[in-house]
Amino acid sequence: MAPKKTTDRLLGEMRRAYDLVEQRRADEAVSVYREIVAEARKVGLDSAHLHWAFAVACDYSGEMEMAFEQISIAIGKDPLAPPFRHSFEVITGRIQAALADPERASDDPSTPRLYALLQRGGTVDVPSHLAMARYHLATGKPAEARALVDAVTLLHPASREAWEAKASVAKATGDSAATEEARLEAAALQEEPAFAIPGPASA
Repeated sequence: MAPKKTTDRLLGEMRRAYDLVEQRRADEAVSVYREIVAEARKVGLDSAHLHWAFAVACDYSGEMEMAFEQISIAIGKDPLAPPFRHSFEVITGRIQAALADPERASDDPSTPRLYALLQRGGTVDVPSHLAMARYHLATGKPAEARALVDAVTLLHPASREAWEAKASVAKATGDSAATEEARLEAAALQEEPAFAIPGPASA
């Protein structure tokens, strides 16, 4: 068991790190939390709350990968804590948004790492799959890109974006028949349903 003097000091450092986050100095808070976790480990202390607070600071500072790792540790220790689950949703949502960003470079080297985190968390959505397919294509792995878009269109046949991605991959691999088929599927999903009347419904 850690001496009371040590635990008191660590608690004081946690309060300081929390205040730094409140003051919008999350980068500094991350450094403080990193030191707290390392020292707590040395004296045999391991707190789910500490890892959660560290994850929140990482999220505020834009350190998505570190935020995911820390919130995963917190949830592993206390799976039912509502604040931990909420932060997990926020952090994975931010990762999804980063992968779906239209300005994201197709060959961004962080894409496979972020995609792997979502896989671990069971939170991969269609745009994240498509970001990974674009990465495969941009980095000279057309077979992997093709396999991924085939799987996505099979599992999410109502996704126009998935069919558009499949058309792009098929075109890049020289498969004109598959390109045309995927384009037709995407176009069909753009059409309004027959007899649709624009405007709000009325009784």
